[in-house]
Amino acid sequence: MLKNVAIRSAFALLSGLFLAFSWPNTGDQTYLIFVAFLPLLLLERRISAEENKKIALKVFLFSYLTFLTFNLLTTWWIKLASTGGMVLAEVFNSLFMSVVFLLFHLTRRKINDQVGYASLVFYWLAFEYLHINWELNWHWLNLGHVFANRITWIQWYEFTGSLGGTFWILSVNTLLFYSLLKFRQKDSTLRVSVWRNTLFISLILIPFFISIYIFNSYSEKESPVEIVLVQPNIDPYKDKFKGMHEYDQIDRLISLAREKSTQTTDLVIGPETAFPLGYWEHELEYIYGTKKVREFLEDYPKAKFITGLSTIKLYTEDEMNSPTARSLGDGSGNTYDYFNTVMQVERNKEVQIYRKSRLVLGVEKMPFTSSFTFLEKLSLELGGASGSLGTEKEPLVFTSVTSERKEINVIPAICYESIFSEYLSEFVGKGGNILAIVTNDGWWGNTAGYEQHLAYSRLRAIELRRSIARSANTGISAFINQKGEILQQTEWWVPASIIGTLNLNNDITFYAEHGDYFGRIAAFFAILLLVWMIVKSLKAGK
Repeated sequence: MLKNVAIRSAFALLSGLFLAFSWPNTGDQTYLIFVAFLPLLLLERRISAEENKKIALKVFLFSYLTFLTFNLLTTWWIKLASTGGMVLAEVFNSLFMSVVFLLFHLTRRKINDQVGYASLVFYWLAFEYLHINWELNWHWLNLGHVFANRITWIQWYEFTGSLGGTFWILSVNTLLFYSLLKFRQKDSTLRVSVWRNTLFISLILIPFFISIYIFNSYSEKESPVEIVLVQPNIDPYKDKFKGMHEYDQIDRLISLAREKSTQTTDLVIGPETAFPLGYWEHELEYIYGTKKVREFLEDYPKAKFITGLSTIKLYTEDEMNSPTARSLGDGSGNTYDYFNTVMQVERNKEVQIYRKSRLVLGVEKMPFTSSFTFLEKLSLELGGASGSLGTEKEPLVFTSVTSERKEINVIPAICYESIFSEYLSEFVGKGGNILAIVTNDGWWGNTAGYEQHLAYSRLRAIELRRSIARSANTGISAFINQKGEILQQTEWWVPASIIGTLNLNNDITFYAEHGDYFGRIAAFFAILLLVWMIVKSLKAGK
């Protein structure tokens, strides 16, 4: 019995290790993703064949071991901000993945092998789509992200988005396993075997060669913008919110911007919460940071200055406030909202602001607080405001026109928002022609966390065909072109500023126009499969 459990655990662990070691900046052995599910699929098959009691429970438990291994090895660095947050993320994300695998197992057993293995693809895609769009969104480990450092493999993401990568991975794994199964059983004719093997080889090679062709043939339209990225490198734990004076932080930001800016600079971009306090939105023109930026713009009048800060919006008693509004506590009946914000300051024009909409679970928002208000007290404190923040009602781009009559429409993405590709595509629909990511990745220390975050940005460049200017407080700041190539980057954990040129692009990709249609289609078929499986189960029970 113990020997049997040990062998099964070894198979489950092997799939978990394959998944983890394929992941960007964890192992980077990307090819392993195409066989990562094979040990687990074999284990599921063996349990189904050898057992007659608690089969589903055993499949669930061993698959949980697989996905817990995967989650722990790739995102353990969350514990540097919160051990409790890390435990919850690993436990629940592994649980969700295991439930998906269990649904595949039940479908295969209740219907047949062919439908069962196809169902794994549809269930998993539907799960990833749900995981992007519900209250507990944590889609950092969506399978299509695995190719973030293999941009020559997935240039076709401009048509499918990263969910197309998930479809590719699961289709290869399931078809390979099914082909090996039929080969071992020797129950296929030569013609069927040749057809199946040809399909498998084509499924591997055709997307790869299409991507290579697109990569070599894609050419950016010349529409250059000169940009300066500023990386102040202020420790988020020790200095950012309590140890270093606001004036000193802003002075460092401006000083670094001056080191690289020229009279032809179009954009200067600082990181998330570069202005470290909470500022009333109706007073933004009068705060120290805005005054210093306006002084800077007197010397560089062509430039627009984009940077992050926390803002507070006041609602009077007769105004419509939001579900996240808090009482001012002075008996006036007035309320306010806290926002994670980015603003654009342009010479002789009003400040433009965008408030973060896709918030970090457990830090900037608590799920289901409308039904369970006590959850609000459990939010983590990572500088700035804690508890559920307010959100922007709809996507907004920062617009400006250069002296050459060139329209620069900046898509502002704050930290975690940069992994929400369908959401960012809405900015493209509003005319966004370049993407600015402002972030503070120092929370995760010198781990794979900040490297993965940078790598995922490359996927957004391909999906939207938008050049990316990425400013990070502690690194890595970078210029990324429309093919996902990193043109220039800073080092980790050093104060720095860099200057570079990126091209604007007003063309809209198929993905930017249609979003995560792979997920919507998969969700439709997943529902049909679930109904089919339930009906079959009910009939069998008669």
